[in-house]
Amino acid sequence: MPQMGTLFRVQKIDRPNENILDIVQELCQKRQRHDQILCFVSSVTEVNQCCRILKEISRGMLIAEPLVQSQHPDVQQKNIEHGTIFFSTTVAETSLTFPSLKYVVDSGMINMPAYDIDLKRTVLKEVRAAESTLKQRLGRLGRTQPGEYYSVYSFKVDDLKYPKPQICQTDLMNLEFSLRKSPLKGGLNYIREFLPNEPSQQAITSGIQELKRLGIMEGNGANERLTKSGEVLSGLPDFGSLSMSKAVLAALREYHCGRDLIALSSILGVLNTTTFFKALPQQFKSVDGDFMTLLNVMNNILLLKGSVPANQFNLDEVCQKRGLSGVKHIIAQAMRRYTTLEESFKRSPEFSKQAQWTSGDWTRIARALLTGYGDNVFVSMKELKDRVHRFVRYSNPDEIAVLDLQSTLTRSISATPVSIVLARDIRHSTAIRATAILSFIGAIKTDWLEFSTKRQIVLSNEEEAYLNANNRFSTTQSTFSNKINMQMSGGTLLLTGPTGTVLNAELHLRQQLVDEMQFSLTTGTTVTTEPNSNMAINLQSVTKMTQIFNPLKWRWETQKQVEITINGNTATKICDITVKGRDSDNKKVKKEFDSFMRWLKNCVVIRHPSAGVPPRILRPQMRKNCRDIEERIARVTDSNRTLIDLYNSVKSSKATRETRMEAVGWIAVCKFNCKVEGGFVRDWIVGHYSAKPAGKTNPKDWIEDANEHPYSNRQLIPYMNKELVPADLDCHLPSHAYFDIDKFEDELYKLGISCHIVREDWRYVLLLDENAKTGPFTMDLIEPHVALTHDRIDFDVSNLSLEKDYTHELGMRIDIEQKPYCIDLESIVDNIKNKRFRILRPIDDFLRRRIDKMQRLRGWTQTGEPLSVIPSPAAKHYVVLVSLPSTSTLYTAVATEIRKISGAQIVSIEEIKNPFLEETYEGMKKLIGKQCKNGDPNEQLLFHGTKAAGIEGIPENGYDDRHFVATGAWGHGAYFADDPQKSNNYTEANPTNQRRVIFYSKVLLGNISVQNVANQTIVAAPLGFHSVQGTAFTYKEYIIYRYGQALPYLKIIYKV
Repeated sequence: MPQMGTLFRVQKIDRPNENILDIVQELCQKRQRHDQILCFVSSVTEVNQCCRILKEISRGMLIAEPLVQSQHPDVQQKNIEHGTIFFSTTVAETSLTFPSLKYVVDSGMINMPAYDIDLKRTVLKEVRAAESTLKQRLGRLGRTQPGEYYSVYSFKVDDLKYPKPQICQTDLMNLEFSLRKSPLKGGLNYIREFLPNEPSQQAITSGIQELKRLGIMEGNGANERLTKSGEVLSGLPDFGSLSMSKAVLAALREYHCGRDLIALSSILGVLNTTTFFKALPQQFKSVDGDFMTLLNVMNNILLLKGSVPANQFNLDEVCQKRGLSGVKHIIAQAMRRYTTLEESFKRSPEFSKQAQWTSGDWTRIARALLTGYGDNVFVSMKELKDRVHRFVRYSNPDEIAVLDLQSTLTRSISATPVSIVLARDIRHSTAIRATAILSFIGAIKTDWLEFSTKRQIVLSNEEEAYLNANNRFSTTQSTFSNKINMQMSGGTLLLTGPTGTVLNAELHLRQQLVDEMQFSLTTGTTVTTEPNSNMAINLQSVTKMTQIFNPLKWRWETQKQVEITINGNTATKICDITVKGRDSDNKKVKKEFDSFMRWLKNCVVIRHPSAGVPPRILRPQMRKNCRDIEERIARVTDSNRTLIDLYNSVKSSKATRETRMEAVGWIAVCKFNCKVEGGFVRDWIVGHYSAKPAGKTNPKDWIEDANEHPYSNRQLIPYMNKELVPADLDCHLPSHAYFDIDKFEDELYKLGISCHIVREDWRYVLLLDENAKTGPFTMDLIEPHVALTHDRIDFDVSNLSLEKDYTHELGMRIDIEQKPYCIDLESIVDNIKNKRFRILRPIDDFLRRRIDKMQRLRGWTQTGEPLSVIPSPAAKHYVVLVSLPSTSTLYTAVATEIRKISGAQIVSIEEIKNPFLEETYEGMKKLIGKQCKNGDPNEQLLFHGTKAAGIEGIPENGYDDRHFVATGAWGHGAYFADDPQKSNNYTEANPTNQRRVIFYSKVLLGNISVQNVANQTIVAAPLGFHSVQGTAFTYKEYIIYRYGQALPYLKIIYKV
């Protein structure tokens, strides 16, 4: 930037992409007592936010004053005289003088309104400031003392010398009308050649076409002129916009409330923000909305003014008595404007009388406003069976909005929103992701909407058939046909006619479309589903904790007005579900429950919502070397983290892909109560590992071709390159609160993080930062009821989780601290730090791919023998059996042995989990181990054939010494073999399905007494021994004599 001629020297310091508040705190450390700091940001919202955050992070030691256009000049001057730190916008910067300004910190950004010709709307965009604007900001310095100018922006200053002229980025309709009614009688096409910066022909034509659409202009080319209606409007005073002019004209001519509209337009003409309502006493606020609230204020002041002589009226005293001192400067402007309009109408021969008519009736006033603002009618989406607290422009279903928080019609989140509103302002901003904001609004009724409209509603085939059945549609037609046209065919319902009647008909038809669907969650009727199967047991558990579906119910009720009732029937052990909504929505709800049932079918034991290991701090011996881990944990879980920290994580020059992932994780955990678990916790939070794919310098190439997930309903799911570390974020949505994906996306948008969402029946999949230079990543947000079915874990190092406000602690999703696994938090962290992992489930084809990725692509090594961690059975059940994958290593090994039996065909192999037997077995293992050499209890895997009651009894009760064979070759014991051919001799085929059962068991042989001769008198192993090995026959036999010395491990079902 060129040097400016200032009285004192100004030093320019570049601090690109740094946080303004960090710089302010730094300057406060070195400033002298009276030095002042002025910061320029882009919007009023950012001004107030910076002031608030600075106070919070400094614990009240640093107080910043806002300088914005809506403040009274006296307030601004007082702040400048007594304040030290200031935040301002471009709008407020031009007329203020600072006595001791030493520092200026400039974001280099401004908010600029720009009209979108195609969308017919003005959008407030954050854009870079021009060089002339930056010079003006810098020129604040050097007047009373030397100064320092800190530039936080990174763009090249002289790329934009001057701001784009406002005439080139505004809606030209009002300007075109002003020129047409002026003595010039010509429009922009006539004078454009004389303008230093010409607006585009497209913009001019758009303004003219809008005037013609409103019936204000007619003709073409040289014959374009004002219509009779336009001529009448041109004779009115300037009300700031054509819409307000039309409303006032309607009030004068048709609705006998001219004075009301003149007073209302006076105060609306000086208001451009709704902060006015915040300062109003409750007595002025109207249930009809903002328009009547403003009119109440004006009527109150005008009544008092008219009751005393003009020279005795004191606005300051009146405002003070009425509690309006905070908005006195605005009321003063409105009163001056009203006086001007009043004098103008007194001189009007046509409207002087009508301008005195007042009604105070909202119905009349609203009808007049609708004449000018008829396009600005918004309907609550709740009325249309859609999202609560969202509004849709009735003439354009693609435009969604929310009410301004300062509006008198804003309701609490739990209250029913107002049904229909009329808005003066529809504010669009690039700072807001997907919705407009409605300001200055009033509640209206359908009867007042007389202008014509057309509505098109998409129907499913079933919904169309439903409306045709029982004369539903024909009855509705006969009710409304005298007022509107109704057609239905090809999945489309078309309504045309007066807006109020169309809306009433649509609401009636939408209510007709509400249907009830009933279904049940059952185990099914297939022969493979047995009464005591895992599926049946899990479903029984579900009937006792139907609250796990609450987030699903809240989501559908909030987003689509669908009511879901779930009754858990513990007697029949099923869940009865009733869904009440549109048929198309009901089917989607059913699909979500179907998806849950598929997960439940593959689940061993559905977890309790509070299952897992609660977060805890590492033990002191390890914690002292893991302080960096705790710092990273806090960056995701500390709800007191400031916006400055978040800004530095995502936008500063030091921001990385990993810090941006931390910020997204923080939003999920701290703002939406999610849990983060899996690979991100392993690789980044604990391991601090990061890696980029070799040979792929363009981050967009890290996104692999999208794949279809088995449960994805054929949607394409984005995946990251396998070499990328960390690859993604895995989150479980909260079970106690409604998760609003739109609000989550809004939070990401505030931080400049792009988001593409794929919705499946059981999760959201998000592709984030797709075009960011730091690189993209994905995120899974899993529904809480589905997360409870994820009861197995692949590796010990993938079992860690993070929770809100546990800023130093790590939790475990699956409890693997319990016996017999005994894997504690410290051993997991140690494995991660040394790039080791332990396998915790049978190795099948899927797990082999996971192992290959960990070893070959990421350089980890496997440690220890693979375990098979199976969750404990549900309450009141002692054992659970889990199918062993046929592609697993263990299955293959056991199947090879079983095939030694002539003609054997394996039906299934199931793992057995019985915590009580395991506890007894582990205790026996320690006892025998301490009596053996080197502490080795000599554990072997052996076969045991059985029949009848033994098939059910052994998994439930183990090898019970009360039922040992009394007449065996080596006495009263439990007999095992290392060859299944021997065990097969003791099985018996089920007469129904010809199936046989052999158990593959863990047996503690300890010190073995080898005996070559049978001895049926033995009742215990000889002294000094723990078992007997009989070798008198073809196959070796192994006999134990104590309970708890063997543990059933696998149940092998086969046919011969």
